[in-house]
This record gives sequence, structure tokens and C-alpha cells, in this order.
Amino acid sequence: MVTMNRLLVRVALLVLVLAWPTFPQGTGEVEVRVTLGGVPVDAKVLVRQGEKLIEIAYNSVREPGRVRMTLPAGTYTLVVDRGAGFHRPAHIVQIEVQSGARRVLEVALSQGFSPKAWGYYCADPHAHSNASEDGVTPPEELVAVLMAADLDLGFLTDHNNTHAHPVFAETAAGRGFPVVLGMEITAIRWHWNAFPLTNYTPDIPPMVMLGVAKPTPTFDHARKHGAKLIMANHPHSSYPYFDALGKPYFDPNFDLVEVMNGKFGEDDAKTLATLLQFWNEGKKYVAVATSDDHDWKEQTDIYGWPRTYVYVEGPLTPEAWLEALGKGRAFLTYGPLVNFTAQGGTARPGDTVAIAPGQTVTLEAELLLFPREAPRTLKSVQVIRNGQVLKEFTFTTETQASVQFVDKPERNSWYALRAFASDGEQAFTNPIWVEVR
Repeated sequence: MVTMNRLLVRVALLVLVLAWPTFPQGTGEVEVRVTLGGVPVDAKVLVRQGEKLIEIAYNSVREPGRVRMTLPAGTYTLVVDRGAGFHRPAHIVQIEVQSGARRVLEVALSQGFSPKAWGYYCADPHAHSNASEDGVTPPEELVAVLMAADLDLGFLTDHNNTHAHPVFAETAAGRGFPVVLGMEITAIRWHWNAFPLTNYTPDIPPMVMLGVAKPTPTFDHARKHGAKLIMANHPHSSYPYFDALGKPYFDPNFDLVEVMNGKFGEDDAKTLATLLQFWNEGKKYVAVATSDDHDWKEQTDIYGWPRTYVYVEGPLTPEAWLEALGKGRAFLTYGPLVNFTAQGGTARPGDTVAIAPGQTVTLEAELLLFPREAPRTLKSVQVIRNGQVLKEFTFTTETQASVQFVDKPERNSWYALRAFASDGEQAFTNPIWVEVR
């Protein structure tokens, strides 16, 4: 009997030792209060231990500027961000979380810079909520997520449905945040974004769904129900519509090309090359950058990164932004900000400059770059004419620069700028068109 009792004790101790690492660790409460110019603002907080990302947290849409977290006791680095590194640097701080304790951290963000000073307003025209079958983000909280990215207006483009539109629009209106409601029209083989669209069910005939017939009826149906713009989504990546190029089932009657979709890769480079060829053929499709994000709590794709800036004359409205985007008055970026003009600021991307033979075109640009979690600088900017690099300006330590270039085109041409940062991030403008008459 004694031997059996000893055996039971030893078994119990072994079970205790094996189970011990799975016991819950003591936790503490952390609240980060974020202000900009003394006013609470929506923000995103990345929680890191060393290089490991522990958590991504946002404030609730109903409590801007108050990000709450429960963390295991330990030492952490918090990256407090508004604007995803486009308009100001992130605020980085180390904190110690103690078991059973509550920590309140006050963070006043720098004013930074807004391209609204140049007349540019930004958006991410491809974003999903949990109304998409592969989406996670609640539509009401998506409003806070997009505002934390410091976007000037928000888009919602779920797959083949508008179920989340009412709560998204109502929540945004309560926050004074303008939005565009749209849809990612999703066929088995191809995807397109169309906006604006509300209370809409797409028309995708079976042969279009399979990708063996022109999507003309699908495009026409969307436009009939209010869509002003149709975008070819990730056209050389997943569900690649540009695979239909040169085929009898390719319909060229779309408006926008999604050049940057999430992290820039070989498929995006291929899309850009195709778009440059379109421009050389006189097809004035508009380049767009989007995140195509589905999940607010992961870092593979990030709402608002990359993004599209559109030059709007007069007050910002969703209608004015879409109209200007359709005209190509836009640049797309992962970080560098670019104010590209011609002829003394009288022309911008999307505009046409008329000159006589022998006259010159003067191109100017202001460039600006902010750090994210680490310092970075401008690396170079390329002047592109008709798809070829005409001139490249290089930089060493600059985060702000101005460039000017004069050219004398002999024939009708287009000019665009491509800027690079030291961390590999880039920006690209839509073209300024030049007619030599």
C-alpha cells in the first residue's frame, strides 16, 4: 500500500511538472491614449518583443484615441502609429507590463505633413470586411482602421455582396468620415472592382463566370446601376484578367488598373509593364494602388498600404475624388510622397499639355518621405518618357527634395515619375500627356 501511494505521488508530481508551462501567465492592462494636436485620434499599436510581433491593436470606433490591450507580464516595444508612415513617423516606446497592474500611456503624435497641402487626398480603393467569405474585419471597426491609416476617405469592396454597406456607411457618417461603397465583382477566373455601387447584385453570366466570354454584360450591368469606374484587379496575379489579353473574350472597357496590390512583387512589376505599353498605345487607363486587405489583425496586407493619392480641386467629396481619379490625376505609393507638375505647376498627372514643335516641357516635383519604425531616406527618382527612363536623380541623406527637368519632345509623349526610398519602397505617378501640334 505504501509503495502504491508513493507511485501515485510521483505520477501526480510528473503531471504537475508537465502541465506547469501551460498554466496561464499573469497579465496586465495597458491603455494607450493617442492625441494629435491635443485631440484624440484613431491609431494603431503594434506590440513587439524583440523582432516578434505579439499583437496588433486599434481603438474602438466609438472611442477614438484609446487603445486597450491585455498583455502577459513582460517587456514590450510599442509602435504607436497613425498614417502607416506616410504622413508622420511612428511613436516608439518601451514599456514594462506587470501582472495585475494597469498602465496608461499618453502619446502625442507629431503633426507631420498632409499632402492636402498639395491638393491630394488619399484612399485605399480595395478593402474588405467580414462580409467577404474570406474577410475578418468587422465593418464598423473597419472605419476606425481606415481612419487610423489617416486616409481621407474609405472604401468597402466586398466579394459579390453589399451586406456590410449599411453598418459601414452609418458608422462612418457618425464619425464624419466620407466613404465610397463598391464591390469586388468576383468571377471564378477574373476579379474587378466597381464603384460606387449600393444594394447591388452583380450580373455574371455563366460563360463570363468561367472566363471564356467577354465580361461586357457584367461591366454594362454595373455601370447601369451606378458604377462610374471599373478596375482590373491584380490582373497579372491571382485571378489574372490580363491573361485574356489578345483573346476574343477580353473586354478593354474598364477604367483603372490595380498596379500595386499589397506588397510589390513580380506580378505588380508585370502589371506596370503592361500598363506602360497601354499608355504607349494611347490607352489612358489609370494606375491605382490598393491593399486588398481582409484582416485588420495581421501584417501580410495592411489597410492603407499601399495607397492612392488623387488631386481634387475644391472641397473633398466622394464624387469629386472618383471623378478626378477617372481622369488620372493621381499617384500611387508605398511611402514616398510626390507632387509632380509641369509647365510651372499648370499641369498635373492626367492633364494634357499642348506645345508647338521645338518647344520644351518643364517637369518639376517635390518629394517627401517619413520614417516608419526605422530611419530611411530618398534614394532616387526617375523621369520616364514613353516607358523609358530619361533621367534619374539620386539622393544620399535627403528625406525631402525638389527636382526639375526640361525636355524637348519631337512627338506626342507622356511623362511619369517613379521614386524610390532607401528601404526599397516606391511611388509612381500617372502620366502627364504632351501633344506636339
